[in-house]
Amino acid sequence: MGNNTNDQNWAATERLRFIEACAWWKGVVNRHDLAGLFGISMAQASSDLQRYLEMNPPAFVYNLRQKRYEATAEMKCVMTKPRLDEAVARFLGGDARSSWTGWGEESEGGSCVALLKMPVREASADVERRVFLAMLNGLRVRVKYASVNSGKEDWRWLIPQALGHSGARWHVRAWCETNGGFRDFTLSRIVEVEWSREEASPPMEDKDWEQWVTLQVRPHHDLSDGQRKAVERDYAMRNGVLKVKVRKAMEGYLRERLGLAMTDGSPALRLLE
Repeated sequence: MGNNTNDQNWAATERLRFIEACAWWKGVVNRHDLAGLFGISMAQASSDLQRYLEMNPPAFVYNLRQKRYEATAEMKCVMTKPRLDEAVARFLGGDARSSWTGWGEESEGGSCVALLKMPVREASADVERRVFLAMLNGLRVRVKYASVNSGKEDWRWLIPQALGHSGARWHVRAWCETNGGFRDFTLSRIVEVEWSREEASPPMEDKDWEQWVTLQVRPHHDLSDGQRKAVERDYAMRNGVLKVKVRKAMEGYLRERLGLAMTDGSPALRLLE
């Protein structure tokens, strides 16, 4: 039997989050929107609006003529951190968070939203499950891996240790018995994983995974002063430098992701070695 009190608290919190989102992104919020979306009475909607106003008095003021609350320029969000992708999904009908699910066409997002879809790089659910179970339970598994370097599909024994995401796809960090060292194996290149309950002997320490490094990035020296300032602002740099802390094993992926360029192909960033 469910806990009605918890359910009610969750529903009330969701309504307050909606009030905040409406005020922040739309600039206005009224009882009708709240009542219609959540199926509550107008009296309950009024109560929710009053409750939010007590929590965050500078957020909005009531316009008697329009019969609605209007957000102030001084409003600050107190329940969530505003995110543009959530605003697009909620108020413009285009889910920015699902924009990485296809290839070649823009996603549905209304006439004022265009979302580029990127190619999906996913493993089968069965492969993901078996690799995850092996990592979670310290198991030794035999996998068939399609290597881009050799162009072959070979069976090998792995001891999965961790999961990493490069910003484009998942990989498993594993001790490879074939190579005698830790390697990254892209999950979408794993053709098959044999079911295993074989406990693995702990491999030696993965020093590259345990070690953290801090990369320092700054605008490229070839940029003009105006371009440099624009790049500094774009990456929220402090004193002209962006510091990014990352595991040593993930450093190469970060360097690749930061290898961004200006529209004419010239570099926008450079790493401080």
